[in-house]
Amino acid sequence: MDIQEGAATEDPDPLCLGGRGVAPPESCGGPRGYRLMLKRQQQGASVSDPALVEATIQLLSATHPEQPASTWNLLREAVREGWKNVDRRLLEYGPLEPGRFSLQEANERLATLSRHGRIRL
Repeated sequence: MDIQEGAATEDPDPLCLGGRGVAPPESCGGPRGYRLMLKRQQQGASVSDPALVEATIQLLSATHPEQPASTWNLLREAVREGWKNVDRRLLEYGPLEPGRFSLQEANERLATLSRHGRIRL
């Protein structure tokens, strides 16, 4: 995003000249969490298919036979809870639109932040 100072005013007014894409929602779990949310939104429940999860756990348990069964039960629960968390955030934020960008909305937000003294140039 480029910011340009206002031409005829005493105080600079921030102005966005261009951009692309929308920022990830707050508290989405960082870049990894955002990618998981996008993947879940695009692929639906198939991304966390219980049969696929179980096959992966079986493969891991076969390669690490010294691990107790409780380890794999904890992993199953962690995976299940992780996907529940992703689903909850998707429900909370609504459909994600990573390619959306509005120059008007960006400038309205900059103006609001500037009025409240949250932007300093």
